[in-house]
Amino acid sequence: MNLLVAIDDSETARKSVAFAARLASGGSAGAARITLLHVVECLPEYITRQSSKGGSYELVAREWADSNRKAGETLLASHRSALIAAGIPADRIQIKCLQKDALPEAARVVAALAIIGEMKQGNYDTIVIGRRGTSARVESFLGGVAEKVAREAHGRTLCIVDA
Repeated sequence: MNLLVAIDDSETARKSVAFAARLASGGSAGAARITLLHVVECLPEYITRQSSKGGSYELVAREWADSNRKAGETLLASHRSALIAAGIPADRIQIKCLQKDALPEAARVVAALAIIGEMKQGNYDTIVIGRRGTSARVESFLGGVAEKVAREAHGRTLCIVDA
């Protein structure tokens, strides 16, 4: 079994990691491999280049992206440690931190596309993703990340962990 676990800094992501640990340690899944995936959004270069006067916006955007990347790496390391503590061998855990350009209003779409891209590139047969407690109105209009991933998960098992 090869699991992809998409995480962010939420309680639902922590529940997703715990679920993946139980799934990977049970029965014939003992040889499971787990990839923890976190998507870090940063401002597109064209925004900072067009807005920049004297480079100050560009510097702020770079510092923000670096800060988000470091926070993402810390988050991934924490979830990796939780998997190891749950009995998953360290050599069966991979972490990936993808940095993607995104305007704040498009962050969900960008995260979903990054997860879908990794899902299709990797040899994953099971996807574990959390579902945030978004309002039904927003969910029906925009669709959540989990919903977008579900639409593209053809031939894979999809486990959606609720908040």
